Amino acid sequence: MARRRFTVGTRYIYKEQVYVVREMLVNGGISVENLSYGGRVVMTQDDLGEIWARGEITFEVAGPQTKKLQDRPLATAYKITDFQRLPSNGRDEAWRRYQILLPILARPRWERTREFIENHAKSLNPDPKPDDSSITPIKKNPRKGKTIGQATGRSSIEQWLYAFIESGYDIRSLVPATDLLGGRGKHRLDADLEKIIESVLAECQAKPKHRTVKEVHLLVVNRVAEENRFRRPKDQLTLPGQTTMYHRIQEKGSSSILKRRASRLEVQAASPVSPGPRPTRILARVEIDDTTLDLIVVDLEDRMPIGRPTLTFALDAYSGFPCGVYVGFEPPSYETVQACLLHSILPKPDCQRIYGTKHPWPTYGLPEVLVVDNGKQYTCHDLEDACGQLGIILEQMPVKKAWFKARVERFFKTNNTGLIHGLPGTTFSNILDIGDYDPSKHACISLAGFMELLHVFLLDVYAQDWHEGVGGGSGGIPAKLWEESVKDGFVPCLHHDADEMRILLYNSERRTVQRSGIDYEALRYQESVLLEPLRDRLQKRKKARGTVSPEGQDEDDDRAHVRINPADMSSIYVYDDDPENPKWLRIPAVDQEYTKGLSLYKHRVLRNYLLRKKKAVNIYELAAAKQHIQEIVDREYQLTRKGRRNMARYRGVKAGPPPQEVTDPPASLPLEAEQIPAQRPGAKRGGDGRRGKTGEGTSAGTPASTGQKKKGEGGNSSAPSQAATDTLPEQAATAKIPSREGWGGDYNLP
Repeated sequence: MARRRFTVGTRYIYKEQVYVVREMLVNGGISVENLSYGGRVVMTQDDLGEIWARGEITFEVAGPQTKKLQDRPLATAYKITDFQRLPSNGRDEAWRRYQILLPILARPRWERTREFIENHAKSLNPDPKPDDSSITPIKKNPRKGKTIGQATGRSSIEQWLYAFIESGYDIRSLVPATDLLGGRGKHRLDADLEKIIESVLAECQAKPKHRTVKEVHLLVVNRVAEENRFRRPKDQLTLPGQTTMYHRIQEKGSSSILKRRASRLEVQAASPVSPGPRPTRILARVEIDDTTLDLIVVDLEDRMPIGRPTLTFALDAYSGFPCGVYVGFEPPSYETVQACLLHSILPKPDCQRIYGTKHPWPTYGLPEVLVVDNGKQYTCHDLEDACGQLGIILEQMPVKKAWFKARVERFFKTNNTGLIHGLPGTTFSNILDIGDYDPSKHACISLAGFMELLHVFLLDVYAQDWHEGVGGGSGGIPAKLWEESVKDGFVPCLHHDADEMRILLYNSERRTVQRSGIDYEALRYQESVLLEPLRDRLQKRKKARGTVSPEGQDEDDDRAHVRINPADMSSIYVYDDDPENPKWLRIPAVDQEYTKGLSLYKHRVLRNYLLRKKKAVNIYELAAAKQHIQEIVDREYQLTRKGRRNMARYRGVKAGPPPQEVTDPPASLPLEAEQIPAQRPGAKRGGDGRRGKTGEGTSAGTPASTGQKKKGEGGNSSAPSQAATDTLPEQAATAKIPSREGWGGDYNLP
């Protein structure tokens, strides 16, 4: 189930025992009864949320697509475990039904009457109004049955609405139970005539102007007449009717064919000015965006300028409280978005200890609506399908209309004027403001230091100050609004399985399972005991399908569905579609020494290095190249400023808490974390016992402190240090299934 709350009647499994919430106490406690062995216990929302984040609680799921596993007392699994594995026509129909239900879900429950749904169904199929009065009105089809992709009746919408709400707003509940049947809804015209109609409509769309259905029909008649001139009498094409052309124009979009397309400025000038969406509760609407910071940061070791990091930020629209953040040198991509989103969802209990803030970071839980712009990192299928399975409505704002997510846009300005532009090394937002100021010369703040400044600014300044437009439009203090909502009974929504949530946010790929394992980016992943049964099933499926692909079945259905954590290539996650027990399998890389702590970006740099030298990709050569390139990077990093941003990204220079704050690295560190690399035999240590080099970032992009240099070592030495030449950057720990290393909001959580 996509969205669940700890409310009265909620059942879940904890340590293989069934619990149910019996009472919501006045003091904020929750009375939970053990249905397996009896007894009651009182817990808080935060306690249950932390246990859920560790993957120890699994909610009971409900809906038409659920099933009960043999070893579970409750139904905790879906028949459709992963939405992306469905045929394309099934996914498209689910999204179509989803769009039909959105206007109904936007209404309060007491307004979702049968009369309202009936009117909504009629609005989806209004009576045709041809442009030309000479056209005979089209009669409705007397048949009641509708194929997939056509049903819009009241009864169908009511069934979809009930299934969708019962499943916790999970997109999988809207998947049709059958594929397309019969010939209804398909075109029956001659193939050559279809090509003529398609070409005429395409030309009309390419040159939009005001025209009528009759004019378009006459264009098709002329093309058919020209074609019939070269055909024998028995092979003559039959002219399509004007009614047929009307339906085809409606399918393509009448506004793009019959009318001239208005320019953006014309539409904007003619549109009425009205207030934007105003949420009435926290996490009802979360806005996310990214920007390049107006600040040049320096390396923690040699204090030389690196470049301008990228900030990805999520903000609660109702309270104005920050939900999540990601800072690093990675360019805007789905990796940065999923790290920020994961940080927003997970609890952040140890923020005060790590960054020394006076106030905690109380936000966690699944947002109801996630507002994004049209950047490629927000329009990818990975984010769309992940939000669909987590019960999050992904709202994409129109192009060049930033006011649809004005709150997060305004935050970037507040962040610049309130924090960034007052720091040494700022580049300002306007080149005219710089004058003769040299940002690189005055830069002195490291990424770890900036993360401390950012957390103090977000939690102790921004969240405690008055902001206009929040609180439903009346203004308020974000921290106060959040606290009041919690006291009024707000219960955050959580995914039914925290482990599955992390995997669903990873990048998705399709790969063939061979006898030797799975190959990805010239790396091999093997676990014979786990992969062999899956490989047998895929081969049987391929043989049964034969050379002809059945209708509605994807061509790559005989390849395994794989998810990759781009921050850690030491393992991948493969979906096992066992009918009895579908699950995700963690498959380790064959060469753990090379892949441990290795990011996808760094691996591609190493691989391209070998390809440029005309060598065959070999894992042993990759390992040698990794150390060779590391030595070059360390040497050049000390000598020049040019290209230091890319070098910092390769070396894994990432944000972390102040070094003096961290004595022992936690199990998982926050935001763009640099974990303390493992000591290899023969490597030297600094005077404080910690390595002088930083390691690779974690999957959630969270920071950790870097080691200190030995007293007396020069920061600009042309020769690489002993630690740089003898060691490789590696993560301190490799997480078990699924990878929980890193932050994404996962402060020291298991």
